[in-house]
Amino acid sequence: MKRLKNIFPILRFFGAGIAKYEAKYFLVVLASILVTGLSPFVNILVPKLMIDELLGVRRAPALIKLVALLVSLNLAAALANQLIKYLRSKYETRLELKFRELLSEKCLSTDFANTEDPAILSLREKASSAIGGFYSGGIGGLATSVTSLASGVITLIGTLYIIAGLSPFLLIVFAAVTVLNMLITAKNSKMANDHLKGLVDMNRRYDYFGYELSNFKYGKDIRIYGAAPLIDARMQSYTDEEWGGSEIQWTRKQNVLIAASTLLTALQQGIVYGYFGIRVVARLITVGEFQMLVTASLAFANGLRSVVDTLISFATSTDFLNDYREFLQIPDVTRSGTKPVAGGEHVIEFRDVSFKYPNAENYSLRNVSITLAPGKKLSVVGQNGAGKTTFIKLLCRLYDPTEGEILLDGVDVREYDPDSYRKLLSVVFQDYKLLSFTLRENIAAAPEADDARVLGAAEKAGFAERLSTLSGGLDTSVYKDFDANGVDFSGGESQKIAIARAVYKNAPITVLDEPTAALDPMAEYEIYKRFDSLVGGAAAIYISHRLSSCRFCDSVAVFSGGRIVQYGSHDELVRDASGEYAAMWSAQAKYYE
Repeated sequence: MKRLKNIFPILRFFGAGIAKYEAKYFLVVLASILVTGLSPFVNILVPKLMIDELLGVRRAPALIKLVALLVSLNLAAALANQLIKYLRSKYETRLELKFRELLSEKCLSTDFANTEDPAILSLREKASSAIGGFYSGGIGGLATSVTSLASGVITLIGTLYIIAGLSPFLLIVFAAVTVLNMLITAKNSKMANDHLKGLVDMNRRYDYFGYELSNFKYGKDIRIYGAAPLIDARMQSYTDEEWGGSEIQWTRKQNVLIAASTLLTALQQGIVYGYFGIRVVARLITVGEFQMLVTASLAFANGLRSVVDTLISFATSTDFLNDYREFLQIPDVTRSGTKPVAGGEHVIEFRDVSFKYPNAENYSLRNVSITLAPGKKLSVVGQNGAGKTTFIKLLCRLYDPTEGEILLDGVDVREYDPDSYRKLLSVVFQDYKLLSFTLRENIAAAPEADDARVLGAAEKAGFAERLSTLSGGLDTSVYKDFDANGVDFSGGESQKIAIARAVYKNAPITVLDEPTAALDPMAEYEIYKRFDSLVGGAAAIYISHRLSSCRFCDSVAVFSGGRIVQYGSHDELVRDASGEYAAMWSAQAKYYE
């Protein structure tokens, strides 16, 4: 009963979605229920009349009519089933695509904090698997369960009417076999559910071998270091021991349960045929009635089992589909206000801000207080892990402070509309990402773009020369995921595209969060210096564990252990020989002389 609790919430959730996007699907499912539920009665009632005619008067015209009726009704049912199958396939494909789209929209719109939570990432994987139908059957599996349950009830009611007055002994046999089969099915279903739940994580790991390592981006390292035997051995070990062992164990247990169920069903059939055969011999029923009662009795037993099995499988499939529902209903944890951000210049202030990531024990930032003035350049420096990137995540409202507050023009940023607030910021993250779309779309980050502005941004970012060599121009695809003629740009070229995206946005505050960490200090210095000229009078924040940007910034904030341990101009901090900044500068100065 515990697992059945999800059925009605799932039916309401997906029913509302179907009603919104493909309401005609309900009519198709209803037709499927009626055809599936009523079809068995054609082969229960008409053959009885045919047998009675053959053993009675034997009128050829009457027999021909009965044969024609039987063939016509079965043909009509078959054609109706084919039409229903086609319509279900059409609507289910549309619905699956729509529900996948909703899943993608949730991934794009959910709080950034959720994208870094392992539990939510696991739930997203389960949600994707569920709606895809590999484990749950998806929308089609849900409709099949509803159809089986409703049509099974129709069959039960009709056959019970036909076999009314049967021996209590026979009904007890039906009930006993059904209960035993139900227990077997429940056991099998629980095993299947546990097995499939485990497969979600196993599939994720197996995808590393099946997809991730087959990606050509690993090609150079694998070949240079001769790592192919290592990978083959690890894949073989994983396949044989974890994946293969699990499948073999699961299949063995499943076969035992299937064999027991088959034996019970055969025993039930033997009792039914024997019971009604004795009644024919005793001349209590006709041969035609024998055929009808046997067929109706077995249909009743199968219908009873079908209803029970469907409820159990329903519980299993809804258990998976509930993961989808739960993912789409994940609440946002950051507070979102509605206040729009006014135009003009703005002051952002961190006031005694402390922060620790969800489920973390230690604080990543502690008592950070700093003011970002309009048009000023700030360099944020510190060793790796000092809290620099966390500081930027809070600035961008990807997280809210655990303690303290961030103010925009004296107002807590949580009072503002997040999208309106983020329009103030252009950020090139350390792990910036380019999309497998065109250069135009990557730079504009929008479906519509001003080509003149895109070209201007590319030129300011130093990408114009490379762009001029591309036959597709701004229509050139980045990467080859959607276009065989796409281009895999070098690291430096990709950085310029990311910087062009920041320039195109033309926000009043620009942030470079160590996007050049892989470059040598002088190359980094040149890019920062060039970018400083690009932002002009706009405010800018430069994040680095090296000191490339410090000399042309108005002020420098030195982070260490999640705190600001020094703050001032480059010249001021260098003169403090006992400070961390002076030590860092002494170690790196040779690169900038």
